[in-house]
Amino acid sequence: MNINIKKSLGTNILLLACMLLTLSNCTKKTAGVGGDFGQPVILATGTEVSPIVKFAVENTPSQYSVTATSTYKTTANTTVTFALDTAAVAIYNKEHNTTYFAAPAAAIDISNLTTVIKVGSSVSSAVTVKVISTAPLLDGRSYLIPLSIRTVTGGNATVLESSRTIFLRIARIYSFNAVSMNNSNAGTTGTPGTRGRFNASALFDPANPVLLPNFTLEIKNLIYAYRTGDGNTNPQPIQTLVHWQNQMESSDIGLRYAELGSPNNSLQLIGSLGSAYAYNFNANQWYMISLAYDGNKCTMYVDGVKQAEVTGSMVLEFSRMTFGQVWGGYDTKQYVNGRIGECRVWNRALTASEIKLNLCGADPGSNGLLAYWKLNEGAGSIFHNAATATGAKYDMDWTKVYWDPNALGDDKLTLADKSQYVIWTNDALNKCSQ
Repeated sequence: MNINIKKSLGTNILLLACMLLTLSNCTKKTAGVGGDFGQPVILATGTEVSPIVKFAVENTPSQYSVTATSTYKTTANTTVTFALDTAAVAIYNKEHNTTYFAAPAAAIDISNLTTVIKVGSSVSSAVTVKVISTAPLLDGRSYLIPLSIRTVTGGNATVLESSRTIFLRIARIYSFNAVSMNNSNAGTTGTPGTRGRFNASALFDPANPVLLPNFTLEIKNLIYAYRTGDGNTNPQPIQTLVHWQNQMESSDIGLRYAELGSPNNSLQLIGSLGSAYAYNFNANQWYMISLAYDGNKCTMYVDGVKQAEVTGSMVLEFSRMTFGQVWGGYDTKQYVNGRIGECRVWNRALTASEIKLNLCGADPGSNGLLAYWKLNEGAGSIFHNAATATGAKYDMDWTKVYWDPNALGDDKLTLADKSQYVIWTNDALNKCSQ
């Protein structure tokens, strides 16, 4: 026989032997050797994809039923005991770079942590978890109620480690105040008139702007309707929402809806870094817009989901916050037909996971939070800065704001009292569930 044929036969026999050995091992595993594939396992119900499960809380008390699931119908009554496992929150944060907090004991009540999967069934009786008060929960913090499977007795199932713990994320449904940017019924002031629109700049020590080589800029907003028309109409389709800038506008990051030639329900990032777009916004729906700049690229997130990015180099000189369009002649053409909620300035680029944790509010003491206008006053004309690091430095008093009635640009701003245009809203539209 040819030597090459002998080698080929030898190789094939060896491969066949390996395959048979592998098949034998697979058969043994399927038979239920402890911890192997096919072994019945117990898991916290609902954790198959993610261990974090939303627990919506609008009123208290609110309750959620936690159960255990077996991957096979049990052949004997199986007792599953859960335990409140607050240490698991810190472990999860470390592994996933998140900042969740364990729900304080005063906020929750848990009854009977022992459950049973009855013979012939695959789902246990329930552990009832209640949120009895939201008073101990600090605004801006995201809380978890962690329950871990401690023991399983009866039957032959083991615990699936990746689903041993269920984290109930307390998703409070907030009602909040907001500011109307379309106060069309108010009186006219200035030359040309503002027609009651909410538009002005607040200045914060403009001679000494804060230099931000990295930043995250955020604003919550809702549009009632997106306009049609062109550059000759009054109003135009463009709705100028906000600018973070210095007094001279030479350092600038802004947002506006419906740049001419783009869909009227698209949002454009404009300013010193160039242009980028997000699309397909709905009317009468709140969105949190976040712009995170890491020194190389600026990423636009909508409700924590990446929509666009633009690369470039800049240092944002921040000493001026502008809502609406303040250039005379454009103030009525590009007014915002909608509302704004809270607005924030950070001195670092937030990650997507951090942004998602802050959709309904942020911890005023958060790392890097430079300015934070909750816009939750509900009355008056002063927007207070909630960021604990800076305090009153970034308060906005709308009796002392600025605009550019003659569209001169640069620092040709005119001091104005626009407090009459601060109109608060709080209705069924103003809700947030995180």
